[in-house]
Amino acid sequence: MKARKYFIYLLLLFILTFFWRAATNAYSTMLPLIAKYEFNFQPSLIMYLGGIGGIGSFITSFFINQRIKKLRPYFISSIALLLIVIALVPFYTGANVWFFILVEGLATGATSPLIISSAGTVEDPKERERAIAFYSLALSTSLAVAPFISSGFLVLTKENLRISLAMFSALVLISMVSAFFMRLSGRNEAKINGSGIIKRTYFWKAVASNAIYTFPFVAMTYYGAILARQAFKVSYSVSVAMYSVFFITSFLTRFYLTVRPVHSIDRSVALGSLLTVLGLLLVGTHLNLIFFLLGYAILGFPHGLFWPVSLIILRRSYSDEEIYAANSYYISINNVIWLLTPFISGVIASFVGISLTFIVVIVPTAAIYLIYAYLARTSKPSALSR
Repeated sequence: MKARKYFIYLLLLFILTFFWRAATNAYSTMLPLIAKYEFNFQPSLIMYLGGIGGIGSFITSFFINQRIKKLRPYFISSIALLLIVIALVPFYTGANVWFFILVEGLATGATSPLIISSAGTVEDPKERERAIAFYSLALSTSLAVAPFISSGFLVLTKENLRISLAMFSALVLISMVSAFFMRLSGRNEAKINGSGIIKRTYFWKAVASNAIYTFPFVAMTYYGAILARQAFKVSYSVSVAMYSVFFITSFLTRFYLTVRPVHSIDRSVALGSLLTVLGLLLVGTHLNLIFFLLGYAILGFPHGLFWPVSLIILRRSYSDEEIYAANSYYISINNVIWLLTPFISGVIASFVGISLTFIVVIVPTAAIYLIYAYLARTSKPSALSR
């Protein structure tokens, strides 16, 4: 790919990823505030909302995506669906919010794999790796900046949660326009033997590495801003802006990984797991605002680590012909985990409350790490990674 075309492609990839992820992140962090303070939902119901969104993502990623032949219309219509769902936030009620978050999950489950696949369509191997790394950086940049955008919208609307969230539909519109010009994979890899893909130990090692952080991230996403308001009596805009501490350290971690790629995956996962436990303890005890924000910052490191590490495990374990199918099945399994985790976390919160939920989820986090350690010990090095 010529330098000019490659630069334009990377620019489009950044625009698409940045604005799309900023909108979906705002949806997942601000909707719980709306559910809590406008619909008077209990903590368990707030988590169940996340579970419904996970059901939508699972349906599209597992049952629909593999059957789609014309990718571009599907891609653009999925982003358009997300735009409509976010634009209609002012009309949400405690009854219809369940439908809207299901539709949001359907749209996200359709869009996310296509963005990842687009980042891998570059023909030259070196440029392709750079594009994938650039995609991860665009993702992290968006997550780091999104809380400031949310906070700014809240200030402009005088703390109106619904209008502020609906304003993100303009960002989705920018993503939709850029989607018209993105390169998409023209191949359908569904013919590859799926059982052969998922039977490999390395596949489940990748799943386990990312699953370690599922419970902590769900707790952060749905309860972080609520806990900040309850513990420190801060405004909506400040409680949302606090997420920037978390996502900035996540961004710095992924930036470091692009400069110095991971050498020892198992040691990196072990370090990330230890930091996860420490961050959860600091947030869950919230002794004061400084320790609370320090917990946010520490939790950002494993958030930035586990996703790219899991993709590296997959990339080292599958051939070029297999990797698209491996990514699709991997995302599907992750969506199943994301489907179950909010329901389990909601049950935990109904018994122990929001604060102690951050402490209790250390148990499943540690259990998943032990599963990863077992898989790492029993798996053989992939021939592709030698």
